Amino acid sequence: MTWAEPSRLLWLLALPIVYWLLLPPPPRELRWTPHLAQWQAALGSLRRRPPRRVGLRVVLLLLAAAATVVAFAGPVLVGRPGPSRLVVLFDASASTGARTASGAPAFEVASSLVRDRLAALPPHVEVTLLRCGGPILRRHGASAKTMQDFGAPAGTLGADLVALAASIDGRDDTVVWTVTDGQGQVRLPDAGALSCIPAPGPNAAIVAVRVVDRWPLPTLSLAVDLVAFADGPLAGIVRATGAVAAPVERAVSLPNGAVTTLEFDVERRAEGGGIDVRVAASGDVLPGDDAWIADLPPLPAPRIGVLSDEENGPFVQAAAQALAEEVAGSVVRARAGESVGMLVVDGGAAPIEPGRVRAVCFGTRHDAAAPLGDALEPRVVDWDRDHPLSVGLDLSELRVASALPAALPRGEPFLWAEGSGGERLPLAVVVGDERTASVHFAFRLADSNLPLLPAFPQLLRRAFVRAYGTGAALAVRSPAAAAGEQDLRSPLPAADRALPPFGTPERSLAQAFVLAGLVLLALRAFVR
Repeated sequence: MTWAEPSRLLWLLALPIVYWLLLPPPPRELRWTPHLAQWQAALGSLRRRPPRRVGLRVVLLLLAAAATVVAFAGPVLVGRPGPSRLVVLFDASASTGARTASGAPAFEVASSLVRDRLAALPPHVEVTLLRCGGPILRRHGASAKTMQDFGAPAGTLGADLVALAASIDGRDDTVVWTVTDGQGQVRLPDAGALSCIPAPGPNAAIVAVRVVDRWPLPTLSLAVDLVAFADGPLAGIVRATGAVAAPVERAVSLPNGAVTTLEFDVERRAEGGGIDVRVAASGDVLPGDDAWIADLPPLPAPRIGVLSDEENGPFVQAAAQALAEEVAGSVVRARAGESVGMLVVDGGAAPIEPGRVRAVCFGTRHDAAAPLGDALEPRVVDWDRDHPLSVGLDLSELRVASALPAALPRGEPFLWAEGSGGERLPLAVVVGDERTASVHFAFRLADSNLPLLPAFPQLLRRAFVRAYGTGAALAVRSPAAAAGEQDLRSPLPAADRALPPFGTPERSLAQAFVLAGLVLLALRAFVR
């Protein structure tokens, strides 16, 4: 024990003075009397003690005063030297999801170990927890001891554990503790404590999946890249389940370390949903990289509304019917109050807002009050060979007898013609955003040979796809396999290093001495 203000102990020298002041005064005069026996009997009947030099009440008062002086001097119980702060580097990379010999993932075993050790720490030890797998997460204090919102194994190692441990362990009051599985690293930290939880074994993984989506057709073409790390060829089965009309299963033999590509087609369900492509291999210790999961949007099966006069010919009706058969839709006559998913309009005027309504319009005016200008007999000049609607199509044989370029709304052109003055005029435009669009042609189907061209069905289908926008894109929900976290056969060898003993802080005893003084004063109240 030591003292914060030892000079204040000099106040103890005042206690003899207090003792002297509390002594009863001596009698002023001595007289002898023959009535001593009667006087003593009277004192006995009154139960009074004869006067004495030091009473118990005086002793209790002096002890209470001494305790107060000692508390005033600041007594301190000296603590044990040692670190008072702990920084835990927790490896939560994808490889920690591998199963150990007990069958539990290394991540869960490490989490239980960290929770138990942190719960046993003295309350004064300050704890900081760094989750180093994937994006680095930091937890401090009570959140660190409970590993709050710690997540699951993900991604590659997000920090250099060796450099990080060396930078932290150099502080006098701080000790670093690294918890890892020893995978995906060049070497393990030499500084601080270390706990290694290896989970070695063979592993098969889906590296990537390439999808050719033939939306709005139900067929999906999948190219699955697989890799395995084992002592020999690893036999496995690849399954595609979920939002498919019939599950697909393929057997595969995976050589060690080489990427194997497996290609197959699946038919997805019209209502869409999740598709799960998974590889199952014997002895695989890491299930986290065995699956590719994506959400498939439902196939559009809209009511296709047709708006056309009989004089425009049967082309638009035949085109709408062919499109409906391809996308499992139906054709209805567009009229007031009719609910349709897409409009196909040929000629005339239709009061639709370009880009806000899914539509394919041929020679249609969207604004009846706008001036049309003169009808032209254009010569097709060119088309955009990189545009999604016209890429790969041959429109060189397209002939247009009459067109009204002035009737087109402002949009993104992909087909042009040469005007009477040699200027370049748009013949077809796309209006809209990524979610909804409309396609407008400056001529009616009856005024061109477009319905007779082999490119017309493809152009019509692409216009249908563009009208529905990005709603047709699938969304991948599974993370990509982490590079460097797949070969689990040889974790880095390391011997565990225990945590050093933590120091204990100095503790003030002033309150204890104050409490003792109060107890002595309380006892004095019961002493007569």
